[in-house]
Amino acid sequence: ALTPTGKATARDAAQGLSPTAQQGREAWIVNRLLSDGRFFYRPQPAGPALSQQIFKHYLDSLDGGKLFFTQADIDRFAPYRDTLSDAIKTQNLKPAFDIFKVYLQRIDQRVAYARQLVHHDFDFGSKETWAYDRKDAPWAADDKALDELWRKYVKNDVLRLKLAGKKPAEIRATLDKRYAQIASRAHLMNGEDVFQTFMDSYALSLDPHTDYMDPRTTANFNISMSLSLEGIGAVLQKQDDYVAIRTLMPGGPAAASGKLKVGD
Repeated sequence: ALTPTGKATARDAAQGLSPTAQQGREAWIVNRLLSDGRFFYRPQPAGPALSQQIFKHYLDSLDGGKLFFTQADIDRFAPYRDTLSDAIKTQNLKPAFDIFKVYLQRIDQRVAYARQLVHHDFDFGSKETWAYDRKDAPWAADDKALDELWRKYVKNDVLRLKLAGKKPAEIRATLDKRYAQIASRAHLMNGEDVFQTFMDSYALSLDPHTDYMDPRTTANFNISMSLSLEGIGAVLQKQDDYVAIRTLMPGGPAAASGKLKVGD
């Protein structure tokens, strides 16, 4: 187990952060279609080569900016590097969920550190560089190296708001809220999201134009392609931990009911 205790937490249980038997069966079916069947134009059998691609794409999908995992974490994941395709074939999705649980822990640690840094004074007279594109950057060696990376990350955010004319108190409040929302969004992900991300990494490893979409993602895809949606006639917007009505469509069910208004 990759969690510090090796035990499922109450939060894990609430989020469904353990693979289900149904997901195992679905993974097996997808594997039969794409790797072991004649339905895919370029099938790749399970093995180290395919596993290494899945491993890379899965880590990229979770931490493409290399801001949360350290090289020490990647080394801990090494036993999975050559076996992920076999895990899919044998319906054993635990490795993907174990990696994701560590990812959530790292997000919580980084967010807590960033929120502390917000209250520090930075020296903008020193010459330092922050690289936005970290796609090809190496993983930070350890927590100390990641601390330094996040110091620059937060310092850059502070500077941008300072240049925009924001006052120190406003900068601190804005960034504290921004960083807290990083953790909040991550913890909204449930077991279906983990499964979707992992299986999409598998599909992408077979072909860059192939995706795996769960029913929810498929529904959203169909809406975007058809440009039509049957709903209550309201545009919704997430505000902190709540969803609020931004606009009501004239003549729509929400407006006609008289029970809803903008801001609810």
